[in-house]
Amino acid sequence: MQKISEVRKRAGVSKRTLQYYDDEGLLTVERTKENHRLYDQEAMEQIWKILMYKEMGFKLKEIKTLLASMEDQQAEYLANRINTIRKQMRQLDEQADFISIIQKSGIPPVPTETGGATYVEYIDEMRKRMRNR
Repeated sequence: MQKISEVRKRAGVSKRTLQYYDDEGLLTVERTKENHRLYDQEAMEQIWKILMYKEMGFKLKEIKTLLASMEDQQAEYLANRINTIRKQMRQLDEQADFISIIQKSGIPPVPTETGGATYVEYIDEMRKRMRNR
C-alpha cells in the first residue's frame, strides 16, 4: 500500500488529480482510519490505464465507460476512436490543402453569379472541386 504522496510522484500527476479520479469513481482506493487514501497494486494499474486512455484522447467520462467495459467493448471503443482520428486527419489534410491554394493564388474574388447558392455553399463547391483534382 502506498500513500498519495508516493503515488503522485510515481504516476507524475498531482495529488488533486488522484483525488479527483477517486471522487469521480474512476479509481477505487482504500482509506485509513484517518481517511487518508491508500493505493494498492490494482489502483496503480487503474491509474496506468487512465493515463493511457487520456493519452489516446479520451475524455474522463469515456474513460470511466472504458474501465467498466468488457474487453470486446473496449476493442470496439478503440476501433471507433481510431476511425474518428483518421476522419479528423483527412479533414485537416483537406483544410491544409485549401489554405495552400489560397496562400498561392490569394482569396478568390467575391462570386458574382453563384446560381442562387450562398457564399458558404459556393465555398463547399470549391472544396469539392479541389478534392476531385
